Amino acid sequence: MPELSPKWLRSTKGAPFTGIGSLEADILAVVWELGKAKVRDVYEILRERRNYRVHHRHDVMNNLVKKNLLNQDRSGIAYEYTPAIPGREVAQTVLDSVVQRLLGGQRKCRHGHMLGLKRDLTPDEFEQLRSWAVEHFEL
Repeated sequence: MPELSPKWLRSTKGAPFTGIGSLEADILAVVWELGKAKVRDVYEILRERRNYRVHHRHDVMNNLVKKNLLNQDRSGIAYEYTPAIPGREVAQTVLDSVVQRLLGGQRKCRHGHMLGLKRDLTPDEFEQLRSWAVEHFEL
């Protein structure tokens, strides 16, 4: 039975896609960084990075709520948004989706590419690298 993709990774128009948009990613990054944010908080941070229009942020943040990527607290005058899913989980899912779509699920290609290698890792090399990473980092 095929694995169902998360709601945020499914297209509402029937066309498959592999992730989230650029503006969605920028907004999510700000909310993950702050832990909780109002639309104005996001605006102030994104305004420094590039020119966003006010209604775009609000619409995109509401779309992220509909996709179950952000939670929305409506109890105050200004809505407050918090992450619904950890950033690492979203990044892993997007990456897996791209690998599945472009490379037919060849995970070892993804690891080699991310490490800037000129060839794919063998299963033994991958396991050695994974063991080393677990030993040296909090994974």
